[in-house]
Amino acid sequence: METNNSVFTKIFRCLHIAVFVTVVVIITAVYCPVIFFTVLVSRKLARKFARIWNRHVLAIGGVSVKVVGADKLDKGERYVFISNHQSALDIPIIYVGISEQISFIAKKELFMIPFFGWGMWAIGHISIDRQNPRKAHASIARAVQRLNKENVSLILFPEGTRSKDGKVLDFKTASFTLALQAGVKLVPVAIKGAIDRLPPKSSRIVPGVVELAVGDPIPVEELKAMNKAEICGRVREAIVTMVEGNAGS
Repeated sequence: METNNSVFTKIFRCLHIAVFVTVVVIITAVYCPVIFFTVLVSRKLARKFARIWNRHVLAIGGVSVKVVGADKLDKGERYVFISNHQSALDIPIIYVGISEQISFIAKKELFMIPFFGWGMWAIGHISIDRQNPRKAHASIARAVQRLNKENVSLILFPEGTRSKDGKVLDFKTASFTLALQAGVKLVPVAIKGAIDRLPPKSSRIVPGVVELAVGDPIPVEELKAMNKAEICGRVREAIVTMVEGNAGS
């Protein structure tokens, strides 16, 4: 038989989830029209509103982002960021933690989510169909074109799916085709603690701190001397070291 404390705990958790979801839906409904109209004037400005939107989503959930190693990045320079994938919070975390103009390469299913997906499309994030190699190749070509034309950095999640235990999964080498074609520095990025803030199969955000560690950028000259498998191995090793050890070291 459940105690009164356990019943109250469950009720509190349900209320917490309901309040969080309600507030997020409201601010999303407010920000999306702003972003859509702003895109008509400046996609760069629209991305700034998107960053504010994501910052508010994290704040509502009581999640703060500690960034380590940001000094390794040169302001205004374009990069391809390679990140591990722990949680549905990863996109807001990167948005808040990396103060660059960024575009995500994300699975097409995310773009079907009302408001959220429409906002992603409006500000220039790129969908990829992993089941269709021809369309995936076309998505990579669009991403490289956007990087060069709009002076943005790109974010990739080469694991292809979220980790269920926080450990870094195997990387798909196909993801690094873009890294080779982009002609810019590649930067390993490690998200640490996001899985504790929003565990798998849970809709309840646990307040706390998430760490975003920026690794050492890999120069273009070194990338040209390696193939996809070599780049994949080097980047994954760097991210594993940051996630499992002293992030940012």
